Amino acid sequence: MSYAPFLQRIQKGLSVVELVHTSHPRWPLPSHPSAFTAPTLQISVLDSSFNPPTLAHLALANTLPPPPTDVPPPSSSTARDFDARLLLLSVRNADKQLKPGDATYEQRIEMMVLLAHDLARSHARNVHAVHEGFPESTHHEPNVAVAIIDEPTFVGKSAILRDFLSKRIDELESSTVKAEAIVSPSVAPPAPKLTFLMGTDTVIRLFAPRYYAGEDAMMAALRRFLSPDGDDSRILCARRVSRGVPRIEEEKVEAEMAEFASRIVPLRKLHFIDIGEEECTFSSSEVRELLAKGDGGWRKMVSPEVAKYILANDLYSSSP
Repeated sequence: MSYAPFLQRIQKGLSVVELVHTSHPRWPLPSHPSAFTAPTLQISVLDSSFNPPTLAHLALANTLPPPPTDVPPPSSSTARDFDARLLLLSVRNADKQLKPGDATYEQRIEMMVLLAHDLARSHARNVHAVHEGFPESTHHEPNVAVAIIDEPTFVGKSAILRDFLSKRIDELESSTVKAEAIVSPSVAPPAPKLTFLMGTDTVIRLFAPRYYAGEDAMMAALRRFLSPDGDDSRILCARRVSRGVPRIEEEKVEAEMAEFASRIVPLRKLHFIDIGEEECTFSSSEVRELLAKGDGGWRKMVSPEVAKYILANDLYSSSP
């Protein structure tokens, strides 16, 4: 399948978001029309350059939601997973432009679809969900999508995605009502609530004034992004092990970011998580470096399907 038409519509400004892959036609709603009654739809968003997707991406995409901070902790019988998951690629990244040897946007989308299949398979057998007592239900069917967007900032992506998803959910609910010839329900369609999944380096950029018109503009934008009166988004940040950076420095940065986030909104909107001892060391840049050197160590950092794709398309062999 060619994803070029989706890219062209985004790049020509004909659409703001393009869904290029969904695990079923009703995404982000469950595949069964009567299977969802909650007032909000919890959706995780993994926004990355996917150059290429690694097992760190897969582990982060598989993570479970943080516990709510404004209500008592749920019992194991009522705990919930994310209702839907989204892998997102921006074709206008604030920092990263295509370089010689990089995968093209279309190639990245193809690898993201492979990652979405890996995610659906791995999450379906996620033993952690069983240990946490999640009930077997349609909430845990694979409900994954891949999308592209032409917006470089997380704050901008949050607003665009909420609007896009709200309209899509309304349309899906309306079509269900018409198809089943039932009376229009008195309950409003569920509202999308987004949780952005990212690494420490990305959170640092999110809180950096240089990506905004100034510090005041940054604080106003972040309040809209995190406040319950605004987008009401959350952030799950994966702890990473960076080459040459002592763990004590990583912990210091984590504490500083948590304190800064609490100054923006009093509610806890930034959570730190562990994604695995090996996975937290994997990075796309190291995969590219190892491939350029002809070092086969890159294979352990990606899924078998992504590895096959990289070899079949001779990717990154000329990376600097």
